[in-house]
Amino acid sequence: MGLFSFYKGRKVGSSAKVEALQKGPVRQRIDVVELALENGDKGVGLKVVAKSLASYQALPVSLNKEQAVELAQRILKAVDED
Repeated sequence: MGLFSFYKGRKVGSSAKVEALQKGPVRQRIDVVELALENGDKGVGLKVVAKSLASYQALPVSLNKEQAVELAQRILKAVDED
């Protein structure tokens, strides 16, 4: 979106956008991108975006493969019905 990348590493893959549940006038989403980390490993970039009429905030987060897998497992565990 902008001129600068605030991820640790370089974006190499397409991004996916996941819209969050909306409450009030603020819209939120999480953008997910594939990263090539400085050490040659793959990583994941997450950007939490919040927009309203008068403001825009974005928080970029870089994860290595192990951190991304741990986050995915915790998310799946949180919604698991068993």
